[in-house]
Amino acid sequence: MSYPPDHIVNQSGPAGVLKINYGMGPDEVVEFYGNDQNPVVVFLIHGGFWRPTIDRSHLQLLSAALAEEGHYIGLIEYRRVQGQPTQYLTDILSAISKIKDKKIILIGHSAGGQLAILAAREIKNCIGVVAASPVADLVAGELENLGDGAINLYLGGKAKDFQELDPIRVSPPKCIVEIIHTENDFIPKHVAQNYYDLHKSNHENIRFTLIDNADHYTLIDPRGSGFEKLTKVLTDMQKVSSGEIK
Repeated sequence: MSYPPDHIVNQSGPAGVLKINYGMGPDEVVEFYGNDQNPVVVFLIHGGFWRPTIDRSHLQLLSAALAEEGHYIGLIEYRRVQGQPTQYLTDILSAISKIKDKKIILIGHSAGGQLAILAAREIKNCIGVVAASPVADLVAGELENLGDGAINLYLGGKAKDFQELDPIRVSPPKCIVEIIHTENDFIPKHVAQNYYDLHKSNHENIRFTLIDNADHYTLIDPRGSGFEKLTKVLTDMQKVSSGEIK
């Protein structure tokens, strides 16, 4: 799928004020934006159907914009070797482990939403996860042939054989889980909503929002209408964590 030059997927920069290597490879890095004195760090996990050709650069504008709003941002890159699916999550957790003594919020977009939900289950100090148009049901996504077989290429097999990597087939994170989907999304709504429908009865802090007149990239483009929604969710999560709101 091709996009015009001004589309968010074709944008990049500015770079973070600090870049940390959490491993030896060129893709084992995390860029930081904003004031490191903030007690909460928001980690961004990019999507791209788990393919090696799509990296974190299209989230740099969002990272910088969120930092301008007062958030401390960590933009994660991770190795994307198809057929080695556990490496994706291992890298993300390794990147996050570089930050000590701060509360954590995760934002994951598309395939990054799947990874964010899984990572949040493993992070004790995670106060919230925002999964934007997430592939939260791998079996359902496989049936839809998302990304021309992207799920099978990522896993190196059938989704039913990787239940531990399928968000809908494992227990949800203990933190706030905010699932956000868009009306005009090329990922069918049920691939995200199935997750919410399964867990809403026994997880009081799981939410699902559908944004009208918006597409797959609305929430990651700081120039668009979804940015206000995203910043409100982040602010509310931090207020809940601090006891300001319930």
